[in-house]
Amino acid sequence: MRNTIAYIGFVLIGFSCQGTRIEQLLRPASPYEKYVQDLNASTLKNSGMVKEWIRVGQTVLADTTLVSLPYREMTQFDPAVPDAASFRFSAVEGQQLAISLTPYADTTARYFLDLFEIRADGELKSVRPELGEYGLTYPSGSDATYLLRVQPELLKGGLVEITVTYTGSLAFPISGKSYVNIGSFFGVPRDGGRRTHEGVDVFAERGMPVVAVSEGRVTRVGNNRLGGNTVSLSSGRYSFYYAHLDTQLVSMGNSVSLGDTLGTVGNTGNAITTAPHLHFGIYKVGRKSVDPLPFFRDAPQVPRLEMADAARLNSWVRVSEPVVNLRQGPSTVNTILAKLEKDELLRVAGNSKGWLKIRLPNGHMGYIAENLVVATEDPLTQRELTGDDVVKTRWDYPEFQHAALAGTVDVLGRFEGYDFVKTEKGIMLWMRR
Repeated sequence: MRNTIAYIGFVLIGFSCQGTRIEQLLRPASPYEKYVQDLNASTLKNSGMVKEWIRVGQTVLADTTLVSLPYREMTQFDPAVPDAASFRFSAVEGQQLAISLTPYADTTARYFLDLFEIRADGELKSVRPELGEYGLTYPSGSDATYLLRVQPELLKGGLVEITVTYTGSLAFPISGKSYVNIGSFFGVPRDGGRRTHEGVDVFAERGMPVVAVSEGRVTRVGNNRLGGNTVSLSSGRYSFYYAHLDTQLVSMGNSVSLGDTLGTVGNTGNAITTAPHLHFGIYKVGRKSVDPLPFFRDAPQVPRLEMADAARLNSWVRVSEPVVNLRQGPSTVNTILAKLEKDELLRVAGNSKGWLKIRLPNGHMGYIAENLVVATEDPLTQRELTGDDVVKTRWDYPEFQHAALAGTVDVLGRFEGYDFVKTEKGIMLWMRR
């Protein structure tokens, strides 16, 4: 086995000579698919380890966990065992997803980060993010659910921290202000409920610069009863509407860059009786208005994880209470996937501030509050293992019998009719009850 692993490692060197950063992995042609093609074209294509690596990468797309943004998790990939992680989360139109991976152990390892949009029919659509150093960003063009897959290259891995969060995708339209200065929000009633507010209002001193939230082209400079002095800016799939301006400093047809001054704050139009402010709106094709707030708002800071949070990773634990809930995500509001009974055995796959992501022996994933499990160092009891007892070395391996394993064993936990035991020689086995 050792020689086989050494040989595979030698062959894989050819896949690693381009560096380890994520921007080198994520290119217009999926680097994950390219890596799979390279494996299938190599002399390793029929090896069990390669087949298992590919299988795990596909399986994790279906058996994923649900998290809320922002989210941070510490997890550990065992280089000797093909493994992958996945996360499902929702984003709203205007948010810019920001995903980062920090390796703490093997910094030479490559990690494939693949982002998918989950369609209404459950189909996964691969998306192409913008790349940065050990990270990626992707603007959410609609309210959508996404799936992130993280998988290290074959025979690589170690301790990593994964962060999934978001920022606003646009600059703010008034210099020196931010979304916390918004005084009136999208959708609130206007004119006694006869209409709703199709934008946000930002109160500021008269004469403050009003700036382009992105590069684009000025499509209208005008005046109307409601908006007073207005400027409209077109950029890609969106049109940005600035109203109640005191002055307009651009002309129709002008091309502008991010941050260019378009006018100044005022209270023209139907804002004549109010304090100076900017009405800012976002419209899509067909004049459909969109809530601007997600385009500006950053996610709250997610608590940092300490290295102590990694202590339990890849270790076995068992349920310490009579019945506990295995949930789809790290919160009591998430769906209950299963009811676990006292002494059931679990392997810790990740840690996220008070919650453990765990993998059941049968491979299914979920989350459990960390105070509901205990370590397996202290055995539950002892049993006598004889040559007639049926055992297996891994949950998904065939059963067998062997007299050489006979002796007293420590029972560390239980799962679906089996005891997980440790022999006097330190061998871990599943023993049928």
